[in-house]
Amino acid sequence: MFGLRLGNSTHPNLFSRDIFDLLYSKTGSRPFIRVGGTSTDRVWYNASQEIGAYNWWNTTESFTTQYGIPDMVYIGPGFFDGFHNFPGTRWSWQLNMGNTFGKKGGLENALEVAKIVMDNVKDKLESFEIGNEPDLMVRFGHRSEGYSLKEYVKEWNQYATKASKHILKHNKYGLAKKRFFQGLLVAGTKEPEWSIEEALLDGLDQNGFLKSVSYHQYAARNEPWVRLQNSYMNHTANAANVTQYKSAIEACHEHEPKLPFVLGETNSNSYNLNMSQIEGVFGSALWLIDHLLMGMATGTTFGYSGWVPVPQDGREPHVRAPLYGQIFAADVLGHHSKVQVYPIPQLPWNVSAYGIYESRNLAKYVVINFDEWNSTTRYERPVQQFSLEVPLWADKVEVQRLTGSGASADEGIQWAGQSWNYTDGRLVEKGSKHWELYATKNGVVELDLKSSEAVLVTLKSAGWRGGTRSEYEYGP
Repeated sequence: MFGLRLGNSTHPNLFSRDIFDLLYSKTGSRPFIRVGGTSTDRVWYNASQEIGAYNWWNTTESFTTQYGIPDMVYIGPGFFDGFHNFPGTRWSWQLNMGNTFGKKGGLENALEVAKIVMDNVKDKLESFEIGNEPDLMVRFGHRSEGYSLKEYVKEWNQYATKASKHILKHNKYGLAKKRFFQGLLVAGTKEPEWSIEEALLDGLDQNGFLKSVSYHQYAARNEPWVRLQNSYMNHTANAANVTQYKSAIEACHEHEPKLPFVLGETNSNSYNLNMSQIEGVFGSALWLIDHLLMGMATGTTFGYSGWVPVPQDGREPHVRAPLYGQIFAADVLGHHSKVQVYPIPQLPWNVSAYGIYESRNLAKYVVINFDEWNSTTRYERPVQQFSLEVPLWADKVEVQRLTGSGASADEGIQWAGQSWNYTDGRLVEKGSKHWELYATKNGVVELDLKSSEAVLVTLKSAGWRGGTRSEYEYGP
């Protein structure tokens, strides 16, 4: 999927590039790209291969074929063209320590690929990862039964030592020569013996290679009990999904040196198959906003994919509903360099709200109404009124709404009056920016929020002058 999403030197995926440019325009930062996963733990490079990449499938014996994961990914020189299609973007690359581990040429091939990646992205390389989800390597056929954390730590340090010596030591791009590797990359928290606490005790950072720690987290799987309202449009469940990593985050922050904690893979569904009724609808955009902001509040970093870059299942490339959650979150962050996110406590399970601070000063609110409503619901769309406390200097607020025709809608979604989609190979923006302006009274502003809707509320002072009057709808 990496090559399809990015394209190559002759056929760049301009649709994907346009989406990156849109997010960059809102924050001043390029989205970060991690190239990794189970398929990357099955990469083999062939310098004489003419095509960029092709997948090989073992349809009779493979455990992962049913999940759309190839059993080998053969790449050639053309594979690396995609790295040049997103100027300014920062990258991480995962070295294959999966199904070629211990086989003739396996380590050398993984190092060769990593060196080529580094020489293509140069100083934009953020880190190397080594292997993917070691706690699942037995299930995926990458290790024998009984594979342990101690064995993983030993192997990880072996690969890091070789990569540091043969790739990073003499690099010309200013990259760290040792502390450059993201470690652990476990599938979750269900196996306590695979925790970061245990990994550090077993010597994961004994040689000073560890730069950051990654866990993988998914809200649910394709199970009969999964529902949009209960599993996703539910702040209590969303908070629990993120706060379960509290002890891991503390262990990373207490380590010397302090280690960033990253959710390197995260999504609404771990299998990513046959879940379009949840993954591709408006309710998932609301979920993603809550998921991202809760992560920011707990000191976690992660990302999410919100578009289909190539034709799939008879449909043209298109924007998926979760992209609107990413755009919303980008506007929450804006261009300010010091943003703090604080969840507002003691709210009902189907309401989520955050205070957004810039340099320790309250600047914005985010409010999400998770009450599920659809166009087929047999009653009118409910409206709730919210009262927000604001500093006395803010005599008005600017309100932008994320709207859709219902939680299950996969089209007709708008953010502040605008929508985006694929047209003739490019991302096309439709509509005009739209804000509502509300006056505050005695340090309080009241506003209405429909079921299955989210708002970004930005505080404005008396001296503020905004856009043209035609862009605004004036509230009470």
